[in-house]
Amino acid sequence: MVDLNFFGEVMGIDVAWITERHEPIQEVFDPRGYLTALAISTWPSLTSTCVRFIDPWGNTVFNRTQIPVLLSELRSVTQDTSDKETRAHLEKVVRLIERAVDRTHTYIKFIGD
Repeated sequence: MVDLNFFGEVMGIDVAWITERHEPIQEVFDPRGYLTALAISTWPSLTSTCVRFIDPWGNTVFNRTQIPVLLSELRSVTQDTSDKETRAHLEKVVRLIERAVDRTHTYIKFIGD
């Protein structure tokens, strides 16, 4: 796990299941920066289709056709994560994304710094 203190004050990457008007349906907040640490240290080197493009300092939005791929990749990342707190946070994110599968006119939005 990357030391977030090295980067100064770092905000987490919140995840929201949103409507087509960008209104939140459900959210998972990341006040401890678990996703930020992964997005900085681990995800850029993955050969994934979706996860490696999650921007820790911007917003990343996935549509209905991308969500199943994102979900599969995050399940794999969760299984490969040894830190208990990070894994627990990833499990919350996975549960949120599972609810969005096959739901029309909704998106998963990763909200960076």
